[in-house]
Amino acid sequence: MRSKRLWTWMLSTTLVLFILAGCGGTTPAAPTEAPAAEPTAAAVEPTAAEEPTAAAEEPTAATEEEPVAEESDTSKFLVFGGSGEPDSLDSMNTTAGTALIVTRQLEEALINFAPGSLDLEPGLALSWEPNDNSTQWTFTLREGVKFHDGTDFNAEAVVFNYERLSDPEFEYGFRDEGNTFPIFPDIFGGFVGDENTIWESIEAVDEYTVVFNLTEPTPLFPNYVAAAYFGISSPQAIMDNGVKYGTPDVGGVGTGPFKFVEWNAGQNVILERNDEYWDDTARMPGVIFRFIDDAPQRLAELQAGAIDFTIHLSPDSRETIESDANLALTPLEPFNIAYLSMNINNPPFDDIRVRQAVAYAIDRQAILDGFYGGIGVIANSFLPEVMKWAEPDDIETFPYDPDKAKELLAEADYPDGFSTMTLPDGSEAPVELWYMPVSRPYYPTPQPVAEAFASYLADVGIQVELKTEDWGVYLDNWDAGTKYGLVMLGWTGDYGDPNNFLFTHFGPGNVAESGYDNQEVFDMLIAAGSANTQEDSAAMFQDAVRMITTDLPRLPIVHAPPVYAQSAALEGWIPSPTGGEPFTTVYIEK
Repeated sequence: MRSKRLWTWMLSTTLVLFILAGCGGTTPAAPTEAPAAEPTAAAVEPTAAEEPTAAAEEPTAATEEEPVAEESDTSKFLVFGGSGEPDSLDSMNTTAGTALIVTRQLEEALINFAPGSLDLEPGLALSWEPNDNSTQWTFTLREGVKFHDGTDFNAEAVVFNYERLSDPEFEYGFRDEGNTFPIFPDIFGGFVGDENTIWESIEAVDEYTVVFNLTEPTPLFPNYVAAAYFGISSPQAIMDNGVKYGTPDVGGVGTGPFKFVEWNAGQNVILERNDEYWDDTARMPGVIFRFIDDAPQRLAELQAGAIDFTIHLSPDSRETIESDANLALTPLEPFNIAYLSMNINNPPFDDIRVRQAVAYAIDRQAILDGFYGGIGVIANSFLPEVMKWAEPDDIETFPYDPDKAKELLAEADYPDGFSTMTLPDGSEAPVELWYMPVSRPYYPTPQPVAEAFASYLADVGIQVELKTEDWGVYLDNWDAGTKYGLVMLGWTGDYGDPNNFLFTHFGPGNVAESGYDNQEVFDMLIAAGSANTQEDSAAMFQDAVRMITTDLPRLPIVHAPPVYAQSAALEGWIPSPTGGEPFTTVYIEK
């Protein structure tokens, strides 16, 4: 049965959002201990003079001896409305979509995805070949490519990048100063020398040939290195700047179609076209990535013409976009998962009955209908529709059943529910429910969804305190395992392999995040990833999904398509299922 409370709450919230959007306002903060960071984007309907660019100095008279250099005319730049600020412009040192959409313009991978698909095509590598059992891959690189700083792209540059990523002892990884490279253990199981890693080494054979060595057969290795995390940066820029590489002071230095100009904290990142790009140059002279946390504000700015295209709008904005002749929806199929994590090392969430009670307490169909416009599906596992062959038919699905939730809590000795949790040091603290301060494709309106979660949990006696923090800090603390209780997060796939959703979240590289440490699952996922055919891997993936569902360290919520929109005059934008694509073909007349 659906919850009437949610629909009453949704009606009142929708009215507030409508009124606020009309005034250019934002939603009121939830009554949390750590309220969401306030939006830092420029106000609705800025004039041309208010574009967030560096102020130009007054021109001085030119002389024949010293001609005055012209500054970039950013009024001609493409303007993208992003859903938040990047945490880094070093693609190898971030997992945030708000960062990767920018780094994809700067730092290129060895292999690309074809526009709008997961099919592979050459990038900085022209070709790649495995040995007989796919434990070794040889890549032939593109010649004559330069980094934005004028240094050469070659095999040594590739080795440098992957060694700083994979080897904790590598001199230029600057890990002691704060770099963490969090995606590497998620995908490969660990860094060099870790027990469960499938990574062995990388070597330069000659100037334009590199060899990757793995400890297990890895037929899908090319799909891994096509992910946006593996953009190649200039070794010289990294050595010169150390831990500051990727920050607003330095930005990113790659081989991509755009070059870094400046990062105005809280406002935007500005890139200009790379006119020496090795492939077809971009159609626009530059791109401004504006940081607009609030989804209604992004829509208002799109309607006002202050931005040219944007992402992660609220599902209820579809009707507004479709009824506006100046706007257009940009279609994209869901390739994501929204989930609620439970730290299984902390009582009471170390009890499977409590985790199951949380699952039965939440009406996910009402969440889908109320916050996603009913578009999408309830998630029974982490695998999106295109990978359902790897999901068994007989897993528990946890339909909405608050009475069942109360029974489970009583069995776990919490007949009246609970409001505290035990931290690793043994102290007691209020149960936290962390929600994201930015819109993401899987949670376009995270705070209202968190409030709905809290209401459902309160119905069965579980009292939570809503908390949030700056997006970069949120991710850092999650990676470090210092978020306790319940955590809202999600994932947009990076490549077409079930392990991108399973090993990335339930493999050995994720133990710190929520305490899930199941060697049998690790081994099964590694074996499934080593299989040569889908048929060979299907049974192993399905067994692993059964085990994960039984253990329930994270509750899958929904798979839902994000809402992307653009000016009707914009052309050439083909969003990637992975959530990051180059903007070389995007054009709008200005």
